[in-house]
Amino acid sequence: MAVTVNTKLLPITNGKSHALSSDNEGVVSYDINLPYAPQSEAEQQQARLRTEYPGYLPNFDKIWFDPLPEFEYHDPALRADKSKSNLLQPGVSIRHITPKMGTILSGVKLKDLSDAAKDELALLMAERKIVVLRDQTEFLKAGPKFQQDFMAYYGKPNYQPVTGCVKGFPGFHIIHRDNNEAEIEKFFQHKMTSTLWHQDVSYEQQPPGYIMLGILSCPEVGGDTVFADTAEAYR
Repeated sequence: MAVTVNTKLLPITNGKSHALSSDNEGVVSYDINLPYAPQSEAEQQQARLRTEYPGYLPNFDKIWFDPLPEFEYHDPALRADKSKSNLLQPGVSIRHITPKMGTILSGVKLKDLSDAAKDELALLMAERKIVVLRDQTEFLKAGPKFQQDFMAYYGKPNYQPVTGCVKGFPGFHIIHRDNNEAEIEKFFQHKMTSTLWHQDVSYEQQPPGYIMLGILSCPEVGGDTVFADTAEAYR
């Protein structure tokens, strides 16, 4: 586990993305993180009417971030009780997705976690890489300030000035697509998959160590997010 890290938030909503084509070569590219620029006012208004979560639509106000100086990081996992008795209370269940990576944690409410339980959740994430927590309605309703403060417990926020964020909360990195079925259909005339592999901001001196990926709205079928354990691949 890295000992010099920070945190970021990545809420996902259904949003609009763009498939780009070349008339000369018929090349089409597709990126789930697009658009990297604000939509027109008419498109924004349509998106607000269609979404259940208008407060999480991407905002593109101009914000300047000074370079983040190197800092000493204190990993909350190192403070955790290895028995995880504060996190794994009666009624909480654990199911591993694969032998070495990925765990579904049921019966835990993020909104109500004590600091000791947050430390133990960090330890579980260090051990299992990915921890899935479903049915977090109370956490969602608590709003972006509560969510950003929650993640700030795990380290300094990470800001990605490449896409929109929640207005007033630059720690959010919004992945938003909406009403782009025609673009997707055109894309799949040339491609068999939209799968894209990447490692988050690995170019930074102190890249994020804890990332919350919150799904607000998604299709019933498809749109899966796949994770790979690069440490295991290196071995």
